[in-house]
Order: sequence, then C-alpha cells, then structure tokens
Amino acid sequence: MSGSPLPAEPNLYVHVPFCAGKCAYCAFYSEGAFAPGDVRDYLALLPRELALRGLSGMRPQTVYVGGGTPSQLGADGIRALFAALPPPAPDAEVTVEANPADMTPALAGALRECGVTRVSLGAQSFSAATLARLGRRHGPDAIRQAAALVRAAGIGRLSLDLIAATPGELDGEFQNSLQSAIALEPDHVSVYPLSVEPGTPFANAGVRPPSDEDALAAVALAEETLGAAGFSRYELSNYARPGAECRHNLAVWLGEDYVGAGPAACSRMQRLRRANAPGFHAWRDALRGDELPPAQTETLSVCDDEAERFSTRVRLREWALPAPDSDIGRRRAATLARLAELGLAHSPKPGIWSLTARGREVADSVAAELL
Repeated sequence: MSGSPLPAEPNLYVHVPFCAGKCAYCAFYSEGAFAPGDVRDYLALLPRELALRGLSGMRPQTVYVGGGTPSQLGADGIRALFAALPPPAPDAEVTVEANPADMTPALAGALRECGVTRVSLGAQSFSAATLARLGRRHGPDAIRQAAALVRAAGIGRLSLDLIAATPGELDGEFQNSLQSAIALEPDHVSVYPLSVEPGTPFANAGVRPPSDEDALAAVALAEETLGAAGFSRYELSNYARPGAECRHNLAVWLGEDYVGAGPAACSRMQRLRRANAPGFHAWRDALRGDELPPAQTETLSVCDDEAERFSTRVRLREWALPAPDSDIGRRRAATLARLAELGLAHSPKPGIWSLTARGREVADSVAAELL
C-alpha cells in the first residue's frame, strides 16, 4: 500500500455487499438487487484487489466478514469466499456475520469447515412485533434455531446483536430480549441504541430517534442485566464473558492497523487511510481492468494519526495514556484530572484510566475534550 511495509499479521475486514433487502434502520452500504453473476464476480475479484494492493501474502491475525449480509452467500459461497482470501495466521480469530433467517445446517457446517471461530448473529430483538418494525427477515424462533445450529456445528464463539430503545417497543420487551439472549448462552452480546440515519427507511418515513433519556435507560438496563449474567461491558456497546471479547474489534479500538477489502471497505495502514467507494459495479469494473477500485485516500499527519487511534481507545473499559513525559501525555493528564473532578473519569491504577458510568453517557464529549 503505497510502499508502506506490511505487518506480518495484520487484521483483515471483508465487506460482502449483498443483502436480501434494506432494514428500516440500516445505513450500511449493501446491494439489495443482485444476480448470481454478481456474486461470482465478487468472489473472483476479491483476490485481485488484494494482489493489486500488494497484500496477497498477508497472514491475518483476525478476519472479520461483514456487510451487507455474508450469510446470503450460502454454504458454497462461503467456501468460495474463504478460498479467495489469504489463509489466516495460526490461532486467528475468524468472524462471520449472519442473519438468523439464512442459517442452515449446511451453512453452519461450511462456516466450521472454513475455520470460522466466531459467528455474529443479527438478532436485534426477540419481539416479533419489534422485528417486523425494524424490517428484519426473521422471527424470534429463527434466532434460537440459528444459535443451535452454530453450536451444533462446533463453532467456538457465538455473538448476538441487539437494538435498544426501538420506537413502539412496549414496556418489558427489551428486558425480555436481553433475557432471551442470555438464555441462548452466547459468549458475546452487542447492544446498540437505535439511531435514525439520513437516507434510511426510518428517516424517510419520519421516524424519530429515541430520546437521550430512553436510550440511556435502555443501555443502563442492558449493563445491569448482562452484568448479572456474567458479562463484562468491555466497550461502550459490547459485553463479553471473560476471554470472549471480539479480538478484531478490540484491535481496531486499540489503534492497530487493519486492511479492508471489498466495496465500501476501509483500511488503515500506518498513517495511510483508504476507503473504497460504496459501489459494487464500479469496484467490479475497475478490478476487471486490473485497476484498483475507486477510493478516498488520505495520509494523516503524525499528530492526527495519534489522535484518531487514541479516540477509539476511550470507548474501552480501560486505556492507557501516552507517555507522561511527552507533551501530549502531559496535556491529556491535565484534562483527565479535570474530568475526574467532574466525575467523568477515574484512574483505577497508575497510568490507566476509564470512564465512570456518567462518563460513558457522554463518551463522545469526553473524547473531544481529550483530543
């Protein structure tokens, strides 16, 4: 990548752009109308993108396949996808996102066969009415069936995504979703308060996002309920049993480099940032001509690069300051002392800081102060 040396074991994100349809809240890039030929082209051209970027020889320490809906590829498509990717490093974490509606014994078996160690199911809710409002393709029973198939296939880690503070949700429904998720004995649960992004079906329909009070109450309920069940809130939106944190996302939050492949995928290698344009056909046509797909690239200054990497660490349960004898370290130490007086941060041990419960509620503002 522009002459930058490639780490021996970077982190790899693969964006699968295909989806059966756009959910009401979804702001991620996906292609809802696609043909079998599009899938064949995508699978054939992924290795070409990596080759043109000088990345064919990488040995990823983590692989995260997201989208879109990777499970739309089916069992044979998943096998073809992993055949097109560089083999991961020994003991790598390999994650694939899946819609519960897509999970079959054949797909679960293919995931296990391809070395997938972690499946992230987009459950979102265990309320049939809420799932219908969100535009999801599955019901509560499909979540349970998909989780059982993942476990039966022998895949080591199971993660569930939930959406909190959904408009129209009745009292007790989110609590029931939390308890239903816990009953499936996942290793990891992600809880995201609903946001209404421009251009989404919710935004186009005039749906209002939850109030700050409702969102904070739902997140507090999630932390209390999941904490009582043995999950630790290791990042603002993520909970895991001991040792089951998502290694790929942790690497990103800790500021490690990562490579992104596929339409709309982002990369950060040293100070070079690259964001592929969110268009499958432009991506395909460029690679057919042995050219890199259209992308936005930017080389950050040393200061901006450090600030960007530090800003994501603040989301974690604990994080370290830069060296205290540096200008940045001294400035941030002074800022943290002021934030501690305001009850927004505290230092559980020398050189290590974390946000308080109140600080987590205003984490974006805290990060802005530190930067």
